[in-house]
Amino acid sequence: MSYYRYGFAMALAMGAMSATSSRALAVSYATNVTKTGTTVNFILNSPADILSYSINGGAPILLDGTTKGAKTFNLTSAGDTFSIVADRTDAAGFTIPTGGAPIPGGGNALFTESPEAGLTTLSDDTSVLNRFSNPRGVSVSMNPNAPNFGTAYVANSAGTVTPGTQTIPASGIYPTRTVTGSGLYALRSDGADAYGYGDAAKNPLIDGFATWLDSSNNSPFRNYVAQDGSIYVADFSDANGSVVQVTPDLNTAINVLPGFGGNPTLPIDANHGSTTAVHVEGSLAGGDLKVYTIDEDLTSAQFGGASTTDQNSLWEYNIGSGPFPSAVIPTKIAEPLIPLATTDMQRGADGKWYLMQVRNGALNSPTLFVVSEDGSTVLFNSLEATRTLTANPTADRDILQYCNGVAVSPDQKWIAMILNIGDVAVMPLIDGIPDLANKMVVNTDPSVISGRDIAFDAAGNIHYVSSGQALYRVLAPGGHSVATTTWNGTEYVFGVVTVPGGGGLDGDFNDDDVVDGADFLVWQRGGSPNPLSAGDLNLWKTNFGQTAATSAVGSVPEPASLGLAVMGIAALAAARRRR
Repeated sequence: MSYYRYGFAMALAMGAMSATSSRALAVSYATNVTKTGTTVNFILNSPADILSYSINGGAPILLDGTTKGAKTFNLTSAGDTFSIVADRTDAAGFTIPTGGAPIPGGGNALFTESPEAGLTTLSDDTSVLNRFSNPRGVSVSMNPNAPNFGTAYVANSAGTVTPGTQTIPASGIYPTRTVTGSGLYALRSDGADAYGYGDAAKNPLIDGFATWLDSSNNSPFRNYVAQDGSIYVADFSDANGSVVQVTPDLNTAINVLPGFGGNPTLPIDANHGSTTAVHVEGSLAGGDLKVYTIDEDLTSAQFGGASTTDQNSLWEYNIGSGPFPSAVIPTKIAEPLIPLATTDMQRGADGKWYLMQVRNGALNSPTLFVVSEDGSTVLFNSLEATRTLTANPTADRDILQYCNGVAVSPDQKWIAMILNIGDVAVMPLIDGIPDLANKMVVNTDPSVISGRDIAFDAAGNIHYVSSGQALYRVLAPGGHSVATTTWNGTEYVFGVVTVPGGGGLDGDFNDDDVVDGADFLVWQRGGSPNPLSAGDLNLWKTNFGQTAATSAVGSVPEPASLGLAVMGIAALAAARRRR
């Protein structure tokens, strides 16, 4: 990171400026990176204030980051290594409290009032591609080496007895859309149609039959993108309960486990019922595939065990190298959830399990459990945490009881939950345990039932779907972040560096503790407190060169240094226009 900051500052100010990087509140990043010969192509998920690439560790070269979408550059030779760095500044994010009035608690929301978190929407609410009639699941490809890195997959269930179309009416800025059938949709990180399928859900055939049923609200249900880019899809319907693997382009599907259907009484040879959630580790190609499910119908008695009431347990299928469909007998990992509830799960980077059950309005019933890696220990129970926080040992309302889905950030610093009302609740994680006392709520607006599912992408942005809003959205986190996608000659590596912002310096519009050329770019793009004002520009000029360490002693930059920096910025801007 220090090299990037030094290199960019030198290019920007032609040797006269301090080494720094700009403050990014939304995480812009390079996705779907491909290298063909000496040509590199990628998709930028959202506009970046600073977008650059470097070849073989050399000086950064600027690209146009003012627009999202397809970008390209050329290498010197096919054997070159390269890095793509994206940096962006926004005014708000879901990890930053707004300081405004708290979000009220109550039915369909968090049960107690909560501080409001900032809302920065990276997706486009006016795009017809973000409207869905009955969305049930969303997930994002997280592996930079997968062919669909950054692509989001939305599961939409038709919920109609007669196959056909569902029209979503226009409302305010939200356009009308008519979607067809049950199945999956794929959206690139920039919001474009990933494979050009338009309004028709992709519902590939298995053994000559459609994979998902138009007659169910829960077929397909939640989904998960594995490390190889394939999508594993849970089916929560009774008639069609299953786990299915789908190729990244959505054209081909196969049963992961044998057969379809889930009922309280399963056939004697069945190894699954209806599933609500799926998690995958390893791959068939690597010979180490493990599939985890939460199953509405499966009990230990199905495999000779004693319990007939441990439905909604977490099960592990050690499939190895396959093949599909696999008849392997699963191992029960954990069983804190109750039968019949709609459920969800996530796994943290340290192996902890986050198991959630929908408890809308229920009394004395926990919503969220955090369970140890081996499933033997419950580390967190949200009802007990509610009682501790409120100092009421008999409290019967779980603060989280109106949550419908759960997601954990890749760095395991945040947990996010989609509320029934459509808002998003966020909490810091401390050693993987939710910090309920510091919960916040993002007011997504419009507030309407029901929020359905939620996921993080590799950069830490939140993706959620709501059937009430009939929307798919992407929310930015906040914080100073620089996202880098690197080709090291063997594989792609992705990372996000978060740097705490200090603030408090006049003219330091990006809160990075130094007044420099990056702040001028923020002003130029309308990001200062008084956008494009002469007053803010003069504030920058007056304080140019100040740092947090020198501001107390009143260090003033030499006029020549300021002039050289301004000339460097002007030259850079002219060069970018010539491109």
